[in-house]
Amino acid sequence: MAQQNTGCGCGTLIALLALGFVLAYWQAFLVAALLILAIAAMVYAVLLQNQQQLHALVDAADRRVRQVPCKIQGSFGVIQSIQLAGSLQALRVDVHCSTLCAKGSAVVAEEVCLSLSPPAERQQLRTGSGVITWLRCGGVILLDELSVEAKAAAAAMECLRERSWTNKALADLDDLRRSVLDTLVKAEGNELLESAIPQLQHALDAFNGEREKLQEANRNAAEMLRKLYDFLSVPEGIRPILTFDVDQLFDPQRFSAVEQSFADVVLLNDAFRQLSDDRQP
Repeated sequence: MAQQNTGCGCGTLIALLALGFVLAYWQAFLVAALLILAIAAMVYAVLLQNQQQLHALVDAADRRVRQVPCKIQGSFGVIQSIQLAGSLQALRVDVHCSTLCAKGSAVVAEEVCLSLSPPAERQQLRTGSGVITWLRCGGVILLDELSVEAKAAAAAMECLRERSWTNKALADLDDLRRSVLDTLVKAEGNELLESAIPQLQHALDAFNGEREKLQEANRNAAEMLRKLYDFLSVPEGIRPILTFDVDQLFDPQRFSAVEQSFADVVLLNDAFRQLSDDRQP
């Protein structure tokens, strides 16, 4: 019993001494805690300011090089975007590119993303030459816009877009043709719709004609894409001796004409669809 009393007394004494120590130095503890919080807030503010400044520089660099032809990891393509990423303590810059690659007999686009460290000298991102040098050090080589490689890479990317667009347009057009055919079936023997048969037949003829145009444009885009890819696949030392004029072989206005023609057909479809909806019994 005596030993228990002694233990309790020692514990009480230690607790009293600790309480007295805290009461005596609580102001020092409070000052130290506030100082640590102030330092942490200052560090956070500096990191946040650094992030904001770098974000503005990266955005400016992105606008400068977006859609610029490039060579990355041995493949030709274009830069899609440059974006600031990472945490406040470990910022990085992600460079997103779309490159050409062959899968079987088809040429397709492959997305490539490189994560680069921001340049040690941030102001390097303010100039075109600085951005080019920084990207080159990271493995992304921007092509001279007047070079045949740059023109070929840009034209190939446009061919990819045209092929993808025409594939979708053909699928949409097939839906339109089915709508016309369904309406023609309903019009047979229906006095409310029979008067529209000539107009519907005209629309069907227009759709059929447009389908041939889209198929031809799709084939041309695929063929030109293959030719451009084969040219860019030739060893670098051989390309200069090849006679190749991208401007003569690739006409970007041709695609614009296809898009406008399809838009006109869609307007025609809207007209007959409204007619069909209004006259159904």
